Formats: sequence, C-alpha cells, structure tokens
Amino acid sequence: MSIRSDVLHGSAACVASGFFGNTAGGERVFLHTLANGGITVRCLDFGGAVHSIEIPDRSGRAENVVLGFDGLKDYEHDRSWCGVLCGPVAGRVAGASVPLGEKVLSLEANEGTTCLHSGSAGFSKSVWKGMTFCDGRIAGVRFSLSTLPGEWGFPGVLSVKAVYTLDGGGRLSLEWEAWSSEDTLFAPTFHGYFNLGGPVSVSVEDHRLLLRAGRYMPLDGHSLPRLPEPVGGTPFDFRSPRAPLPAEKFDHPFLPDEGRGADVPCAVLDHLPSGRRMELFTDQPAVVFYGGRSLSPYQVFSGGRQGRPGLALALEPQWYPNAAALPGLPLPVLRKGERYTARSEWRFSLLPE
Repeated sequence: MSIRSDVLHGSAACVASGFFGNTAGGERVFLHTLANGGITVRCLDFGGAVHSIEIPDRSGRAENVVLGFDGLKDYEHDRSWCGVLCGPVAGRVAGASVPLGEKVLSLEANEGTTCLHSGSAGFSKSVWKGMTFCDGRIAGVRFSLSTLPGEWGFPGVLSVKAVYTLDGGGRLSLEWEAWSSEDTLFAPTFHGYFNLGGPVSVSVEDHRLLLRAGRYMPLDGHSLPRLPEPVGGTPFDFRSPRAPLPAEKFDHPFLPDEGRGADVPCAVLDHLPSGRRMELFTDQPAVVFYGGRSLSPYQVFSGGRQGRPGLALALEPQWYPNAAALPGLPLPVLRKGERYTARSEWRFSLLPE
C-alpha cells in the first residue's frame, strides 16, 4: 500500500525532549517528541509509554490515534496499561508461578491468583532513561532500564533497551534488546490502545480489522489462554476484515500464519471515514487482540476524552501467554549472557479513495 507523498512525506526528521512531571517518589519524567514525514510520536520515560501518535487523515488533518493521559499521576494510577511497555513477561501466568530449571519463580498475583503483565509494577510503572537521536532520515528514542537482582520475582539483573524509531515513510518500529546475569524469563510487549478515528471517535465500531491468523488461543474461565485451536467457524476468524466487536469478547492471543512473507502484515486496521490504515509487522509468535473492555467512564484520557468499553483496541505482539501451563509451548527463557532481540513495526498509510 503506497503512502500519499503529499500527506505523509511533508517534513524532515527532528526530535525534542521536555520535562513532563515528577513521580510520587520524586523521579523526573521527560516527554520525548519524534517527528518525521508528517507524523509526530511522543513517548514518556514513565513506562516507556507512547503518549500520542499524530497521523494525518486523507484531508491532511493530523490527529492523535492512541490513548494517553495529560498528567503523570494518571499514568501512575492507571490499571489498563495504557500505552506502556509490559514486562519482563507480558500476559497472564497461571497461579503466578513458573518453573525454571530447578527453581519455581514466585510472581505477584495481581489478578486473583494470576500474574498479569508481571504484576502491578514491572516495566509499566518503571521510569526508563530516554535518549533521543536523529540522523536527518530517522527520528528515535532509546529507552534503557536495569532491574535490581530478583526484582518482581525474576532471577538476575536484567539490562533492557527498547528503541522507538520513526522513519519518513510512515513506519514506527520498536526494537528490544535484553541481557540477564542469570537464567530468567523474558517476553515483553507494547500495550498501546488505537482508535484511528482520532479524539472525537467514541468507538472502534466503524473500524475494520484483519488478522492473518488461522489459529488462536481460547481462554478458560479465569481468562487464561489454553492451547491453540483453529479460528475457522468461530467468532475469532478475522481472516476477512470485519468490525472488532463486541469489545468485551476479545482478549485472546492470535498466532500469525507462518510463511506469509516479510512484507505481509499480520494485522491490518482500517478506518474508512478518515482514510487511515495501520499495518502491524512482528517477529513474535502471538498477537493479543484486546477489545478494551476495561476502559471505563471513570477514566479521562488526553484532551478530556472519557473512557468506555470499545473506545480503542490493543494489538500486543508477544510470546505465547501462559506458556508454562501449556504442554508443548516453549518457555521464553533468556539464558545468562545471551542477547534477546525482538522487533515490531507499525506502518501508517492512507486507504485508496
């Protein structure tokens, strides 16, 4: 899909950083701005969050297409993982415990008896160190974080880098690197909420979602993923584009089809009224489609936007969630001294008129 050059190729790459606020613990948090090709992305040290992504519509009007908060306090108290990096292990872990060699890792049970997104703290409530960079062609921010030994129940000291890069062709990428001083588990994700209709849109009901995934992971009564099953004949078949509704139904891992080719996205989200399209590419074996059922009227997002179920959706590229409880699925083990890498890319373009 080609991108209209008059809309998305209008400016050179540039970066900027500014003070955003202090955490309750007194840590300084900065907002980093990346601009390139008519798109502007803003990221925060807190949680490595993507605060906003401003994309032009077919008339050239740029609007924010992700949920964020105006103040740091809202990020600190948020329980919907709005726009943040989740880890060290994303998704649900049954019983909040995982066998690793001769050890059993004991994690925080922050959802009943389940550990969700590594507990109530983890990457999403950490203050990362962000450093911007720009070479005239690309704009980026490199976030780094080192954990304390055994922090959040994960062995060793983790050294993590998460790098957001924005090029001039409508492509935003996230590249991960990590090392550990001991054998541990590592399987992070990005938890952004997208609504391509912009700030005035109150639902993704006018969107169309395509998932190139012939298998998905059903959930049990505790929302824990089970072993993969075919999507054929189920409400989870998104191999043809359709509305991503009802919001309360979807919180499931989808397994992108193998062999589709590097230039074929695993997910495509279209918004016909604005003409915006988002394509997701990832090297991860699963993408969790979350319909946003936890978004509520008690939440007020940037610009005074009131929350509601289905206001926005998340597409989370990650490892197989709950792998420890599912025979046949490998654990995301990061061995001492080994280097972890992963990459996801979001391509923004305009639909043909």
